[in-house]
Amino acid sequence: MTPSGPRVVHADVGIVGAGPGGLAAANALAQAGLRVVVLDEGQRPGGQIHRQLPLGAAPPPAAAEPPSHAHGHSLLHTFAAQRIDLRAGATVWDARPGRLWFEHDGASWLLLAERLLLAPGAYDRCVPFPGWTLPGVVTAGAVQVMVRGFAVAPGRRALVAGSGPLLLPTVTALTQAGVTVVAALEATSRWRTLRAAPAVLGNAARRREALWYAKQLWRSGVRLRFGHTVFACEGDGRVQRAVIGRVDADGRPLRATARTVEVDLVAAGFGLVPSVELALRLGCATRFDPIRGGHCVVVDQRQQSSVPGVFAVGEICGIGGGEVAAVEGELAAAAIVHARGGPAPAAALQRRARDERRSADAMLRVFAPLPGLVELADAATIVCRCEDVPLAAVRATAELHGRSTRAVKLGCRAGMGPCQGRICGPMMPALVAGDGRLPAELPVVQVPLKPVRTSTLVDAPQ
Repeated sequence: MTPSGPRVVHADVGIVGAGPGGLAAANALAQAGLRVVVLDEGQRPGGQIHRQLPLGAAPPPAAAEPPSHAHGHSLLHTFAAQRIDLRAGATVWDARPGRLWFEHDGASWLLLAERLLLAPGAYDRCVPFPGWTLPGVVTAGAVQVMVRGFAVAPGRRALVAGSGPLLLPTVTALTQAGVTVVAALEATSRWRTLRAAPAVLGNAARRREALWYAKQLWRSGVRLRFGHTVFACEGDGRVQRAVIGRVDADGRPLRATARTVEVDLVAAGFGLVPSVELALRLGCATRFDPIRGGHCVVVDQRQQSSVPGVFAVGEICGIGGGEVAAVEGELAAAAIVHARGGPAPAAALQRRARDERRSADAMLRVFAPLPGLVELADAATIVCRCEDVPLAAVRATAELHGRSTRAVKLGCRAGMGPCQGRICGPMMPALVAGDGRLPAELPVVQVPLKPVRTSTLVDAPQ
């Protein structure tokens, strides 16, 4: 029997995520006349890349935007003009093919859809180091949320450290918010970074983006220091100092080069991890790809997953950026329309999706995770923030119970907190063994997929 009731929503296509991929897909599907419901945890559409201020918030002074944001504004404008059912502030906590259970406005809901399209994005890859749990030490993604999502300047003197293309938007966001960036540290060496030049210069969109960020850095006076990273953070009750220094080609800290800088904010961005938990719950096949951030959903040339009727686009298929997500959203929408009797996806669209992925992969290959960064943490460093478990306890547990993530979790509770291992899980095998080359284990999926009210589980429509 098909469920019905006041908290049951019906759609031709249910989309999870209102970032570039979800927006592009929703726009194309709505224009084709399909009923579309979009579920997103944010209060407004746009995702992390095209994040908008909350409704009613006073806009900050006008600031220069990278070229990619013009496409974002176009996606948002088209989305607002369509008859698309957006459930903002919705948390998806369980799923079956054709069904999504979600919490919205304090109530439990069920979305029934003929097809599902997953575009949940990614989350920050966290590399633990001494003092990273101090207030004032945040991820690069958190900086974007505070500055662009709430117009909040999170500090006055900032250190930005990590690796990969996300460092540039983080530095730019902080300087435009009036924050002084005392240092911007890229762990990858200068010469290795230059290997990304062909991928950037060969793609018109990425070339324009790179030149724009280079100009912003030059105007702000901030210079990237290659082959450097943060060793530790110190402070009384919050971060007040950061210890920085050089790293070798594999990211191992060269302790003799350490020096201290006075800061009240440290933004650490060591890349992203695809958010595949929902796809795993649906039974989608995945593969591990260290270049694309870890475990990724396997899709065919039209973004169809291994589960019939379930499509995936953007970061869930591997980190790639807004351009990749948007074109894959268009391609998935075209495939869905074709399955319902419409025209086949254009060959040009499929080529564009392949080209964007190829360009993104070439750039990310240069910024692959450095295995030596695992040596930043010492025995007393907290590696599981939710349960306050230090590295020494994790390794002692592994000696007794085994080195698997599950054995460590059962032995000392590392990974059992509200984040369900999203923060410590990707680094756990490497931290346990002290070998940064070890891949992350496939996440263990359990219901609820994300924290929700007990009443949401009890009152869930069936």
